[in-house]
Amino acid sequence: MSNIASLVSLTRSGVRKSWARTTTLITLSALSVGNAMADLPTVEQPTSGGGGGLMDTIKGYFQDGITLIGLVIAAVCFLKVAEAAITTFSEVREGRATWGKFGGIVIVGIVLLVMVIWLLGKSAEIVT
Repeated sequence: MSNIASLVSLTRSGVRKSWARTTTLITLSALSVGNAMADLPTVEQPTSGGGGGLMDTIKGYFQDGITLIGLVIAAVCFLKVAEAAITTFSEVREGRATWGKFGGIVIVGIVLLVMVIWLLGKSAEIVT
């Protein structure tokens, strides 16, 4: 029994020592962080404003995010128009569609893309 009791007492004291060492290490690390972060570069301000405080910076990043979402929407529209034109072109080559249908899809697709890009440009002006 005494062997088990001495083993438990050694384990407890070892845990206390390691806990004390860990606490000391964390405290020293926390105190020395200030010098390590002294030469970090400043955060770049958003393109659509910012620099007047935290709320202005957040507003600027939000506006940049909306513009980025608009660009993604324009890219998806372009891919969909290209997909429809390619599909119709293959149907024309196989004889299942006419060249008029292909031309109509291309013209409507171009008009759609111009409108989407124009509307996104206007919305970016309104947001900023």
